[in-house]
Amino acid sequence: MEKAKNVIEKASIKAERCEATYKEKYTEANYTNEVSKKCDQIIHSDLKKAFSALVPFLVTITEQPEAKLFSLANIDLEPTEDIQTEISKYVVTGYSNGGSEESAGVTIIGQKILKSGQVLNLIAPFTKFSNDGLDGYKYGSELELAIQCCDYEVSEYLFGEKYGIKQETLDFESDAPIEASVDGAAENKPKKSRNKKARVIEEVHIFDKTA
Repeated sequence: MEKAKNVIEKASIKAERCEATYKEKYTEANYTNEVSKKCDQIIHSDLKKAFSALVPFLVTITEQPEAKLFSLANIDLEPTEDIQTEISKYVVTGYSNGGSEESAGVTIIGQKILKSGQVLNLIAPFTKFSNDGLDGYKYGSELELAIQCCDYEVSEYLFGEKYGIKQETLDFESDAPIEASVDGAAENKPKKSRNKKARVIEEVHIFDKTA
């Protein structure tokens, strides 16, 4: 049976969970299914990081004041501490892929936290990856790579079970409870229990001394 090729169309993050729409493409059978999923598993830190890497592109496409902080030399790098402080008020909540080949691009959705504490929703206009002239987006190639990273992490979340906290099966007969860590690792921490017979002998010994 032919295995479908899954293509991410759009994805968003809300309350540490991911919602996504993707296409199942069956080339040999020549048909495509569109699937939307609202997942309950907590997202992995790598997915958070991939979305955070879109913030400089949201800022520059929507021509925010902080756009001057970025250039071809640093827009695709992890922000310095100073730049991170300046853009910490921005967050990317989702993106939507569109177009194909030379017209391929993306729409980025995000928010800006105002000084008043209110939230300003930001929707960047559809931006093509290819720079086809003076009016084209000059960071298109870097944006395309950042979106590919997001698509990869969303795919790993949807199809590879790459979650922030992976639930483990508990062995109720064991005295070693499993504790889940943020990235899915689990540690067995044995209970410090004292032998029942030893406790009884110790209690009798104490009683004899006080008698």
